[in-house]
Amino acid sequence: MSRTLATAIPVWGATSTALVVAIVALPSEHWIGATGVVAASAVLLAFIVQVAFQRTDGVVRRLLASVVGIVIVAALASGLMLILAGLQ
Repeated sequence: MSRTLATAIPVWGATSTALVVAIVALPSEHWIGATGVVAASAVLLAFIVQVAFQRTDGVVRRLLASVVGIVIVAALASGLMLILAGLQ
C-alpha cells in the first residue's frame, strides 16, 4: 500500500465512524451541523497523522488525498442524512 493511502484510509474511516455515531446519537435536526464539525475535526486529524508520520516528501499529496476523501465522505453522509430526515 502506498504512503498516500496508508495515511488517508484511517482518516476516512474515522470520518465515516464519527458520522455514523452522529446519525445514531443525535436528533435529525442536528445532523447537518454535526457534519461540519466532524469534517473539520477530520481535517485536523489528517494534519496530526501527517505530523506523526514525520516524512516531508509528498505531504501535500497525502493531505490532498485525505481532505478530498473527507469531503466525499461528508457529502455522501449529508445526502444520506437528508434522505433519512425526509423519511422520519
